[in-house]
Amino acid sequence: MKIGDGSKLLIVCLYVDDLIFTRNDGAMFNKFKNSIMKEFEMTNLGNMHYFLGLVVVQSNDAIFVCQKKYVRKIQNRFKMKDCNSTHTPVEFGLKLHKDEEGEKVDSMMYKQMVSSLMCLTAIGPDIMYAVRLISKDMENPTIMHLLTIKRIIPYLQGTKDFGLFYKKDKQMILDYLH
Repeated sequence: MKIGDGSKLLIVCLYVDDLIFTRNDGAMFNKFKNSIMKEFEMTNLGNMHYFLGLVVVQSNDAIFVCQKKYVRKIQNRFKMKDCNSTHTPVEFGLKLHKDEEGEKVDSMMYKQMVSSLMCLTAIGPDIMYAVRLISKDMENPTIMHLLTIKRIIPYLQGTKDFGLFYKKDKQMILDYLH
């Protein structure tokens, strides 16, 4: 993050070989962008539309971020793309526990499902409690644990278009270089 004269702001996020910029001053942004593109071989992809599972919709006065594309990917991966939605991610009052006598399920697949859902908690705080519940017993999951996950994924079906809405202040724009 760089703060220039008169509250000019430039924020740069780096992920592997991708850079995301936001700023409120075009001149400071162009100076930085030109210097980085001179130093490294990069392509300017313009306004960000998709990044790391996030769908980004930008207008003149707002930015909307959601994960509907990632939700669809999870549903396809775990063969639940045609599921009916549920109104809540877990049953009211559900308490999961170690179930020593319960039928065991594939712990590798269970861990993959849990980690996929953990990625959704970044902009989906409504599933945070449910994901915390299912992540406690990852070594010996049983059918009871798997059924809990199989309720969270249908809940996402009904909320996949939900996201975070940011009202822009001045000329804040997300740009993307690769």
